[in-house]
Parts: sequence; structure tokens; C-alpha cells
Amino acid sequence: MTPGGRDGRVVAAVPAATGTARESPAAAGPATAVAALNTMLTATHAAIYAAATAGGALAPLGPTAAGARELARLSWVAHQALRDDLIAAIGARGGQPSPALPAYRIPTTPVSVTASLTLLAQIEDACAAAAHDATAVLVADARALAVDALGGAAVRAQRARLAAGLPPATATRALPGAS
Repeated sequence: MTPGGRDGRVVAAVPAATGTARESPAAAGPATAVAALNTMLTATHAAIYAAATAGGALAPLGPTAAGARELARLSWVAHQALRDDLIAAIGARGGQPSPALPAYRIPTTPVSVTASLTLLAQIEDACAAAAHDATAVLVADARALAVDALGGAAVRAQRARLAAGLPPATATRALPGAS
């Protein structure tokens, strides 16, 4: 999920500016790489907020929500680490990292264990979409970062869906991040 603007709305991740379809990743300049990394960073900022919101909503639900709360914590920690890596990658390319907003609108209110797990899966899907789009324009270490982020988001989304009780056939996305 990325903020839809500075008003804090959270919407589905949008594709990074990738130039023309004929452009190869090697032809993309540093500005394009910084834009793609910033798109991933914006989605990651929203994911940190949403994972913390899900974890906080699960806390009063007691032991029955312990597994879901651990998934929220793992998502929160993973996105914090990714945020730090993205900020470093953007800075290394002379870019200015997008700041986090103070709050985000989340697509699902985490009022139950199932709703919290749905929220976790949704944020991971949005981060996977941003990472997927970024792989089209990134090269070398930045591309490896995006591929790792895509894989991590896909696994966390699947775990959330399985914990919510979805069967494996519907919990798994064949091409995570792809539309």
C-alpha cells in the first residue's frame, strides 16, 4: 500500500515509473532507480504502520491471537529492516528518501484475528507489487534488494492467509506482485 498523497490515504501500490517498454533496466538512469526504490519505501512505511496496528489490535484478544500477533510482529520487524535498507540504497544513489506519514488509512479494520490476518496479507501484497514493479528498472544490488523484498512479502502474505484458515491453493499467489 502506498499513500495516495500527503493526506494519508492508503491505496494499492502503483507501478513505479519505468520508462518505455523498450527500455532495458540497464538503460534506466539513477533517477528512475531512486523513484522505484522510493515507491518501495513508501509501501514499506505504510506496512510498518499497518503491521503495528494489527499487532496492537490483536494484543487484547489474548492467547487465541498469539500466533497472529507473532505474524504481525514478524511483519513489522521485516519491514523496519527493509525500510533501513531502502533508505541506504536511495542515499547511495544520491536520492532523498520519502518520509513516513504520521498515519495511514488501512484497507481493513483489524477488529478480529481474521481481519488482522487479512490486513497483514493485504499489506504484504501491496509491498510485493511495489517490489515487483521495481525489479523492472533496478539492476545489481538494488534489484537483489527488490527481489528479496518480493520474496519476503510473498511468504509473509501466504503465512497470514494460511493462519486465517484459507486453503493452500488460495493462500498462495502464483506470481506475487504481478497484476
